[in-house]
Amino acid sequence: MMEKGFHYDVGEYKCVVFSDGTLVNDKEVFGLNSLLIDAADHKILIDTGCGDGFQSTAGHLVQNLEAEGIKCADIDRIVLTHGHIDHVSGTLDAAGGAAFPGARFITSEKEWEYWVARPEKSEFQTMLFSYARKDLLPLRDRFDLVKENTEILPGVKLMPAPGHTPGNIIVEISSRGQRLVCIGDIIHSPVELVNPEYLSLFDVEPEQALKTRSRVLNGLAQSGAPVFACHFAFPGLGHINHSGGVLAWQAF
Repeated sequence: MMEKGFHYDVGEYKCVVFSDGTLVNDKEVFGLNSLLIDAADHKILIDTGCGDGFQSTAGHLVQNLEAEGIKCADIDRIVLTHGHIDHVSGTLDAAGGAAFPGARFITSEKEWEYWVARPEKSEFQTMLFSYARKDLLPLRDRFDLVKENTEILPGVKLMPAPGHTPGNIIVEISSRGQRLVCIGDIIHSPVELVNPEYLSLFDVEPEQALKTRSRVLNGLAQSGAPVFACHFAFPGLGHINHSGGVLAWQAF
């Protein structure tokens, strides 16, 4: 599915949202959006999408990058917010090689330890773990594991947001008085703003996920900072506002 990149600058950083397509189930359609941060000396991609073969509606990130004139080899850093299929399965190409041959990968220590060292406890978890290990372990020598509140470029900070997964992170970009907060899977749909008690089947630590969601979303509503939501309709950019006593999404 061809989709032009959506350009949105944050101070000195030229940011572009790229679509990997959509995820479809029997009730909803979720966007699959990745963000490219184009700095002077680095091209940083946030999450790699589903890759090939997961759903026919997904796996289009590389195609859309190339349509914008960006080669996979141009990207030198990739931030993985967490280890779920729709965020990490684009790390490898169809032949099992590195899809982004020049990139180093950045994720939290806690997230890596969870997916690599923790035993599965159910059939559902076994499926998730098998995908994560397949997509991460072949590239283990190219991973930089970071602690909480790590700045990877001036004004580009990785911050802990546990609950959805134990080492889940969000990304804040700040430059020249402008901000953009990439909330990853804090929420998956604007419906969850109106119904903040909703949980996802994929939330590993449900109670902590709700606490993190409340803290992050209410903070964004108070600050008015622009938001990038990877599972909202493309391009997933907008604001979270208080409206009538509840939170609401205002797309750009």
